Amino acid sequence: MSTLQGIRLALARRSCKLPAQQRLLEHPLPARGTRVTDMEMVALDFETTGLDTRNDHIIAAGWVLVRGDRIIMASASEIRVRDDTAEGVGQSAVIHGILDSDLNEAAEAEAMIEQLLAELAGRAIIAHAAAIERGFLNTLLRRLGGTSLPNPFIDTMILERQLLEGERGSGRERQGELTLDACRTRRGLPDYQRHSAAADAVAAAELFLAQVAQLGGAQKVMLRDLC
Repeated sequence: MSTLQGIRLALARRSCKLPAQQRLLEHPLPARGTRVTDMEMVALDFETTGLDTRNDHIIAAGWVLVRGDRIIMASASEIRVRDDTAEGVGQSAVIHGILDSDLNEAAEAEAMIEQLLAELAGRAIIAHAAAIERGFLNTLLRRLGGTSLPNPFIDTMILERQLLEGERGSGRERQGELTLDACRTRRGLPDYQRHSAAADAVAAAELFLAQVAQLGGAQKVMLRDLC
């Protein structure tokens, strides 16, 4: 762990009032020079009621452990999260297929975050369009008394854009070519169950490993090459 990462962890520990996150912040984070083969990462996906972190909510969280160049499928988990707002899931159900009735027995956000944080301790986070997961996670943590995560985020969408630009030179992005589906199709990855948080997390993990292979492989690629 670098000196800068150590300072960030110390500052986060000082401001954090959420016990579950305080435990996470005791774990050192991977240094930027760590090779993928020596890292543990968590691929993460949220299903939400919209894209506004201030007014919308997480209604499902899915994740899977990635150890080096292996996806640990036995670790894949998905938790539905209760939404007690008057609006409910609203029109977002058209996208993710989760209805208000599907959340009657769902976990409270506090229970979900406690389980998720235990998985994120000391690990980098993989997500496609990671600003969404980062934004909703940090907003929820601050609401519960925590602080923004210092964990490094690896965004497979940004990686894909960089790889495409490397192949054809910088240019305008074609509409739709950076969706998770489009990126997987381009790399010959199989179809998958869309809009299940756990399935989307596994899909992002598979895309990530394909990208690492193109960059030179897990023995060569370092965290600094990814974020």
